[in-house]
Amino acid sequence: MAGFDREQRGAELTPGEGSRSGKQAYVEAIFDRIAPRYDRMNRLMTLGLWWYWQWSFRRLAGIRPGDRVLDVGCGTAELSLLAARETGPGGRVTGVDIAEGMLRVCRQKIAGSPLAGRLEFLRADAQALPFPDGSFDVVVSGFMLRNVASLDRALGEMARVLRPGGRVAVLELTHPPSRWVAAPYLAYFRHVVPWLGRWARREGDPLPPYAWLPESLREIPPAPELARRLERAGFSRVAYRYLSAGVVAVHTGEKPGRRERGARPPA
Repeated sequence: MAGFDREQRGAELTPGEGSRSGKQAYVEAIFDRIAPRYDRMNRLMTLGLWWYWQWSFRRLAGIRPGDRVLDVGCGTAELSLLAARETGPGGRVTGVDIAEGMLRVCRQKIAGSPLAGRLEFLRADAQALPFPDGSFDVVVSGFMLRNVASLDRALGEMARVLRPGGRVAVLELTHPPSRWVAAPYLAYFRHVVPWLGRWARREGDPLPPYAWLPESLREIPPAPELARRLERAGFSRVAYRYLSAGVVAVHTGEKPGRRERGARPPA
């Protein structure tokens, strides 16, 4: 299928159209537009559970003082800030995102913060990370994987830039294992979330910002399958934990090898 030009097709743009690069352009356009409202909408749509998910993620991610951390698809820097608190003054957190609108929010959010010296933000594609092999002690991501064109390529890049013995932690929407939870959960995402998203839509905006969220659920495999994909990407000791009755999950794993703290990759 041919790719598309979002400037020309505007209102016709849908995530199922076009090539993989077309999906990337679609996702980038959406997140550029919703960036200023993203945090507020997250709190609203998750009914405040976002804070609990962050707390649980912090416990499971295994970030230690002095770690060098990469946040892939950093959004508005929520996990990047969490990681910066965990690494302490001796650590460093790099956040990457494909949407420049999100990165602007990141930079505004840390301006004047005592954590600013531990953080940097770069525009980059999760499927082609601009870092040498073995650059980071920990790689994290939050609600990013379902938005990439190639899940396996993104996981492979996360494994590549992680040092031997390093740790990966992924927070993502998933498919609840209980049908009693799955039915109302899917109804909420298919009907309520797009309705809430109208509040975030700007006049003249051709893209319905939160219509993509229920569609994106189809792009992420169930938690057991995502665990197998992480193993296939080269991670070991992969585990996952459901949160909030299984509407989200945290996957963790390690890159095989001995973890050597303090070493830096070649420039």
